[in-house]
Amino acid sequence: MRKLIVMFATTLLFISQPASADDATEVSLPSPPEGLSLSLDLRVTDLDEGAVAPFTGILLTGDAMTKIRYDHALSLSLAESNYSFSLRRVELQLEATEALRLSERTMHEEIFQSQLRRIESLEEIAINKRPDWVLPVAILTSFVVGAGVTVGITYAVNQ
Repeated sequence: MRKLIVMFATTLLFISQPASADDATEVSLPSPPEGLSLSLDLRVTDLDEGAVAPFTGILLTGDAMTKIRYDHALSLSLAESNYSFSLRRVELQLEATEALRLSERTMHEEIFQSQLRRIESLEEIAINKRPDWVLPVAILTSFVVGAGVTVGITYAVNQ
């Protein structure tokens, strides 16, 4: 038996099942905004409280604002991806639980039907069984008949 198990296990080592991912839901990253290049002007100036800014106009450069928008779109896409992953995981857990409950229900229904069949067969046996008083009455009757026959024969012989 051990040799059979070892042969089966070694056979399983050489036969492998290919695994493939489901490409049904593909995550799309936001496209980089136009004008975004590798040489961005992302200057940042530290200011103390109450200090006067060394420049006038907006506090961010155009490239910095574009990068902030792209980073926001990227984080939003990541959040959507995490949401869809979590939703699918919960759906799969629900489906697995539902399949388990369905198989348990089927099992319990089969057990119940088996018990009903057993009860019906026992009822049939109980209905078809002779009553308990028949055997003692038959024994007593046969004893009385036997005694009567013996008395009758003895009376007939003695006459």
